[in-house]
Amino acid sequence: MNTKLKEAVRLFNKHEYFACHEIIEDLWREAPSEDKMFYEALIRLCTGFHLRLNRGGTQGSKNLLTQALMRLEDHRPSHLGIDVARLYSEIDSHNREDQGHKSAFGRLRTRWKAPRIHLKEKR
Repeated sequence: MNTKLKEAVRLFNKHEYFACHEIIEDLWREAPSEDKMFYEALIRLCTGFHLRLNRGGTQGSKNLLTQALMRLEDHRPSHLGIDVARLYSEIDSHNREDQGHKSAFGRLRTRWKAPRIHLKEKR
C-alpha cells in the first residue's frame, strides 16, 4: 500500500474526512483506469461522512454513501490492501442503523459508530 493511501486511511479513521478526501482525490488523478472506480467510492465515502457527521446532512449524505457502496461492490473482498468486504458491511450496517438519528445525541452516536477502513491482513 502506498504512503498516500496509508495517510488517507489514517485520516478517515480519525473522522478527518475532508483532509482524507483531498488525498484520495490526488490518488484518483494519478490512478490507472482499473483503480479509478475504487478511488471514486472512497471519495464518495469521505464526502458522505463529512456531510453527515460535520454538517448534519441527511439525504445527500445517504445518496453519496449508497453510491459508494455500489462502486465498492466489485472490489470485494479486498483492493489495494484495504479490506473492502468489511468496509462494505460496516457502511451498509451504519446506513441502516442511522435511520432516524436526528438529535444531537443521535449524531454523536453516529460519529462514535462511524465505519473505519481496515487493512487486509497479508497471509
